[in-house]
Amino acid sequence: MTELFDPSRKLLLDLCSPVQSPEQAALLKQALQSENPEKIARLAIIEFLAPLLYYQLKPLNVPGYENIVLRLKDSYLKNTARNILLLKQVKLLKKQAEGEGIPFLLLKGAALAITVYRETGLRPMADIDILVRPQHADRLKELMRQNNMHPLFRDTNQNWLFAIKSHIMPYLSPDDTLSLEAHIRLFDDRFISVADIDPFEDAVSVTWDNTAFLTPSPYTALLYNLYHMAIHHNFSFRLRDVVDLRAMVSSHALLPGQFLHLADTLIRQPEAKELLLPLIRTAFEAPGDHQSVRFFSAYLYWTNSVVLKYLPPQLLSRLSDATLRTAIMALGRTGLSSIRTALHVTPYEASIFYKSPAHGGILKKTGIIVWTTAVGILTVIVLPLFYLAGKLLNRSKKP
Repeated sequence: MTELFDPSRKLLLDLCSPVQSPEQAALLKQALQSENPEKIARLAIIEFLAPLLYYQLKPLNVPGYENIVLRLKDSYLKNTARNILLLKQVKLLKKQAEGEGIPFLLLKGAALAITVYRETGLRPMADIDILVRPQHADRLKELMRQNNMHPLFRDTNQNWLFAIKSHIMPYLSPDDTLSLEAHIRLFDDRFISVADIDPFEDAVSVTWDNTAFLTPSPYTALLYNLYHMAIHHNFSFRLRDVVDLRAMVSSHALLPGQFLHLADTLIRQPEAKELLLPLIRTAFEAPGDHQSVRFFSAYLYWTNSVVLKYLPPQLLSRLSDATLRTAIMALGRTGLSSIRTALHVTPYEASIFYKSPAHGGILKKTGIIVWTTAVGILTVIVLPLFYLAGKLLNRSKKP
């Protein structure tokens, strides 16, 4: 496979991953001196790592990076203020919910901020995700409405968008500063089937601002984050997500053997495990070893763009990604998988090759064209035929 992961992103990944020794810090400092400071700062902003880069750069005192550190400090302070505001709003809702007998877990960014990074401002988060039991979802909605929170879509007909997902419609605070996404199960079965578990049973209590929050156990949290990256972001995640994995492993001293046993126990499809294996190896690798992250530069920044998030190109991209994953799963169940084996290409590498801008995005564009054509045929030919068939059926039933 082509080397797609450029040196600057490799350096940024290592710089923001947990630094474990003075020797490693010295190597990072040396590498930074041969890099363009502006380029590193720009990449950190794109990859949602600006606050963490500030935190990591500050003690290194790298010549030439003084202005960059000052600029990044502003990102760190703003992110800290925002995260504190978000967590305090969730803290209030938590108190009200628990008064009603509704426990909930913090997930993803909010959980990582207080358990792994231990500095509230280091982990940027677009919203806050929590988990409640399904039977408590309706009462939680009532509590959010009592706090003058409102659904993301005022039109309740939009509920169908979330019917197939593992969470209810996101709710926004009155000033729209907080977006709260309440999940009713940790995993869903849209593409990868995971055994049903109750994360509340082995949840871990973490104290923030004199309040005890529940978070999933470390191994369950790592599996959930991997799963979320694969399913919800379609492998178009940013370096922040990779850093999250490494920080989780380092902070909790997780062991690969125990984690793989958990994955084998919970994930029902062998081919799905194969999709996750490169990410698992990345999580447990020491910084500097990029053997299994060499394909990560095939990010689709435009698919993760907030501006394009709900526009048709985003939808088409998701559909073409779904086509790819379905094809990979099918190949895993047929003799055609020998083609991949002969080429020494894993499904994960195939998916990255498919999306890579280094190859002109031909396969990506082809996937979008196929989906556009299919939708066009469905709209112009198939649906009218069903309509006519219904009309004829109604006429035949008339006396």
